[in-house]
Amino acid sequence: MLNLTDDQISAAKANDLSAITAIIRETEGIVTEAARRHSKFSGSEDQARAEDLAQEGRVAVWRAVERFEGETVAQFAAYIQRTIEGAITDARRADTWSGVSPRAAKDFELAMRFASGDPYAAEKLAVQADPMGDRKMSPENARACRLSWQGVEYLDAPAGTEESGEAITLGMVLAEELGMPAELVESSDRLAYRRKVVRTQVHHALGLLSDRMRHVLKADHGISPVPRYGTDVPDSTLAEDMGITAEQVQRARYRGQERFSALYLAGAKQW
Repeated sequence: MLNLTDDQISAAKANDLSAITAIIRETEGIVTEAARRHSKFSGSEDQARAEDLAQEGRVAVWRAVERFEGETVAQFAAYIQRTIEGAITDARRADTWSGVSPRAAKDFELAMRFASGDPYAAEKLAVQADPMGDRKMSPENARACRLSWQGVEYLDAPAGTEESGEAITLGMVLAEELGMPAELVESSDRLAYRRKVVRTQVHHALGLLSDRMRHVLKADHGISPVPRYGTDVPDSTLAEDMGITAEQVQRARYRGQERFSALYLAGAKQW
């Protein structure tokens, strides 16, 4: 709960500077926490981005005071939490999704969740009414979102520099990984390499889950050495085989999918 009074909220709405200052001070923790959360990349916080996002949050607080239509601190606390989160989320999307509208970015992020973080699978799911519903995208928009999320993928795209200062391209990295001369690397090699990376990342992300979460997710998809149960087999069957309850299976699936998606996305951003 914010350490404010109903009178301060009313005064702030009337442009009382001391009341507005008190609100900004009390919401600073909410702003900085949300900014840090949205600035994390592969588990590490980008401090420069965090500060930029925090600035967006502070501006949102200032503007939100005059738009607030409630009267109590409790009402304001719920309102300002949503406002800050929305402003910082929009700012992060604008920074991340170059050339894509905020609505399209939000819809593609939904498809990414359905696809457990695989951008290619998300592109296919994004154009389907099931599971997207009224947020179904056109093939053109889905492809634009996938390319925006991934960034440039050409073989001559920069991928760092040598100690000598010479630029390293994606093609050179693949050549080293594949053990062939760089001039022989083709787009098909990149796709084959990507499939290898996907498999590695899937197993890496699964390995970071708890034993129960990992077993349930492997059973859902038939990932060796666990046989595939799929959606046509009731959870009670899997639960009996694991020696737990069906409710525990469902809880492990929900939490496991959420955790797997976060881990997979963090790794996928490095491809």
